[in-house]
Parts: sequence; structure tokens; C-alpha cells
Amino acid sequence: MNKDPQKINLSLVSHTNVGKTTLARTLLGRDIGEVGDRSHVTIEPEDYVLLRAPDDSELILWDTPGFGDSVRLAERLKARSNPIGWFTSEIWDRLTDKSLWLNQQAIKHVRDKSLVILYLVNASESPEAVPYVKAEMDILAWVNKPVIVLLNQMGEARPPEEEKAEVELWGDYLKPYSFVKAVMPMDAFARCWVQEYELWKEIESCLSDADKPTFASLHATWIRQKQALYASSLEAMAAYMVKVANDKEVLASQSLIDRLRSIGRSLGFIKKDLHGAMEDAQVALSTRAADWLCTLTQRLININGLEGSGTKAEILRRMRSDWETQATIDPKAASLLGAVAGGAVSGIAADIATGGATLGLGALGGAIVGALGGAGAAAAYNVQKGHKENIITWSPASMEGFLLDTVLLYLAVAHFGRGRGQWEDSESPAFWKKLAEDIIKAQNIDFKALKEKAADADQLRGEYTKILDKTLREIFKSLYGVTI
Repeated sequence: MNKDPQKINLSLVSHTNVGKTTLARTLLGRDIGEVGDRSHVTIEPEDYVLLRAPDDSELILWDTPGFGDSVRLAERLKARSNPIGWFTSEIWDRLTDKSLWLNQQAIKHVRDKSLVILYLVNASESPEAVPYVKAEMDILAWVNKPVIVLLNQMGEARPPEEEKAEVELWGDYLKPYSFVKAVMPMDAFARCWVQEYELWKEIESCLSDADKPTFASLHATWIRQKQALYASSLEAMAAYMVKVANDKEVLASQSLIDRLRSIGRSLGFIKKDLHGAMEDAQVALSTRAADWLCTLTQRLININGLEGSGTKAEILRRMRSDWETQATIDPKAASLLGAVAGGAVSGIAADIATGGATLGLGALGGAIVGALGGAGAAAAYNVQKGHKENIITWSPASMEGFLLDTVLLYLAVAHFGRGRGQWEDSESPAFWKKLAEDIIKAQNIDFKALKEKAADADQLRGEYTKILDKTLREIFKSLYGVTI
């Protein structure tokens, strides 16, 4: 067997039109070959450098023609040992059935060149219902190389237990074939890069001791590259969170009547939406946050080797609507509010009268307004906080929402295979959202204290980087059992 000791050759094989080239694009992180919904899009083996290490060793991925008539192909390979069979395969088929002849040449190439075979199957069908799988196992037995079975076309992302059940279904079916060393999910559209950790582990287990040093160099290079992309993604996400956390709008000074109207809206006495300075401030904050999220989306797309862009309309739809104001309050207005509330209105934020009100579209919560003590509380707040102007910022509840959205955005990008084409934003699976919410809640993050304790934007960015990293690492461990 001709084998360059500085190269590890992998061959990607499958039945025709199962998605080999699409998966190759996802693994390579670039567009290669031709993708089409028809048979024999790839007509001969094509090699691509999947990875090159500093010592010039290379991991080569071969994209091969799909198996067409698998039963006839298996029969041809078995008969090659006798003269008539060889003549039929090499001469007769070349003249009368070019597709079958090309398949035979491709399989010979796989046998002679590759160390490990990646066999792709359509996981949307049960193994018993796919008649060609048994014939293709005979083909792979003739090749006589270790095989890793990759489950493709698995559909939408599903909870780990459902994915595990599908892997076990295929694993049980293929157990009689000793050359099948592993079965694992690797969907061309929705695989996550952390799943490739497991793929590397399985490939290594299939190699001889002589090939493992070369593979170790390649593996170390792959880890460095992936960790660098992950670190760049964390940096972009943390920078976005800092921008939102530090954003504010200065409100024009309000008259007593304007303040009472604003308080009335908060209490539900006035049903109309906010108007004027407060509404303008909310729109300004939302617009900037949407713009920054668009920028973050594009940044993550670029970092992770995808193409396309997010839509601002979708981003605006997802924007949070919790607002926090820090305002200098007229003591007369505060006294009047205290008299109206009389300590009898509950469910309102305790700091409404003192200027720390949560206003707008979000739910209002807290203690009794009357308990603030009217004018005394307002004056004390102004002195203690030293506010010289009315300010509106995103509330801590908003910041938690932004953190969740940022995590879900990254998960969507990290699971979007290059072979899928242009980036498209879509609703996150419910189990992603529930898992992310639980992990974020468990950290008990005090967003207000986080901001106040940070000496500058750089320190705050560092804190958000640690929070995002911890959250994503726990998500990946829960979903895939992988520690990155």
C-alpha cells in the first residue's frame, strides 16, 4: 500500500445522494465540489486538505462517488479475484456501464489510499428499511478498513436522549460487522463543532501506532484552531453585552403633570402607551441594541466560517422591553404619589417614587409604593445617588434576557453547517432555551453589581467573557458530554 507517513487519508463514502459533499463542506469549512439533488453528482474521488499541521503533516479528506447500484457493485468486487470477473469489471463495465465502473474504481482507490472510512447514512430512515445498507456493508468488508458510521439527515436538533436512541438503533443493527468501530451523529446541516472532538477520538482509535504521532500533531493543531475561533466568538459576544449594559438615554426634564401621567401609566390608571421623551428613549435604546445584535450576528457568522447575514426585522422582534430609569424626582410629585397609593397598592417596584422605576412594557414588581415615605424617600435617593439628570437604561431583567439571546445566537451559529448554505436565523429548539435558562439562573448573576464593580469597560468585558464561557461549556457538556 502506498502511504505517505506524513498524511492521514480519510474517505467519505455513502449511497448516492445522501449528502457526502454537503458534509465535506461542513467539515472543511469551505465550499467544494458540487451539491445537487440527483444521483452521481461526484463522479470520481476528490481530495481536500482538511488540516495541515506546523510539521507539514496533512489530514486529507476524500469525497468519493456515491454508491449507485450497491448490490451489483458488491457482486462485481467479490468476482474480481477470477479472470472473468476482472474482465467484466475492468473492460465490460467501462464500455457499457460507466457509472458502475466509476464506482469500482472509487472503491479500489478507497481501499488502496485511506486509513479510515467515514460511512454516511441517511438517519431519517430506519436501517431495516434501507435495502442498500447490507450490500454496502459487503462493499466495506471488501475494502477491509476501519469504518466510522456517521448519521446524517437527522432533522431538527433534538434532546440528547432522543439522539442517543437513534445512535443505539443503528449501532445495534451494525453490530455484526466488526469493521464498524463507531456510530455517531454528524449531520451536515446541524452538527456542532464540539461533536468533532468525538470524531477525532474515534479516528485516533482506528489508527496504527505508527500513524498516531502524525495524527497527534494534526489533532493538536485542530484544537488550537477551534479554541481560537471559540475565543474570538466569546470576545465578540462579551463586547456586545458590555455595549448594552453601558447604554443609556438622558431624558428631558419632566413637568409635574408629565411625571404624574407616567406614574399613572405604570400603575395602570392610564392605558395608553408611553409617549414623548420616555418613548423616544426606549426606541433609541432598542434601535442601538438591534444594530449591535446585527453586528454581533455578522461577526459570529464570519468567525465561524459561514456566509450570509441576520435580518434586523427578526432581531427587533426579539428585543427585550424591560426598562430601568434613574431619575431626579420632584419631591412634590413623590408626596402626591404616596398619598394616592396610601400603602395599599402592591406589585409595584419599590423604587417608583424614588426614580428607580421599571417602566414601559415589562411586568412591574416589588413592594408597596406607600412604604417609601413620599418626599423624604425622593430627596434621600437624589442625594445618595447623586443623579443630576434623568436616565433610562436596560434593567437587570433585560440584561439576563440579552445574555440568554446571545447564548442562543451562538448555539445557532455553532450548529449551522457550512454545507447548509447561506445563514438563516431560526427559532431555537425549546430544550436549548430551557437548558440555557437553567444554567444562567443557577449562576445567580447580579447584573447591577457586575456593572458597578467593574472599573472600566475592559474589566466588565472580562466578567461577561467568563460568564459566557461558563454557560456555553456547561451547555456543551450537557448536550454532548464534551468538555472543551
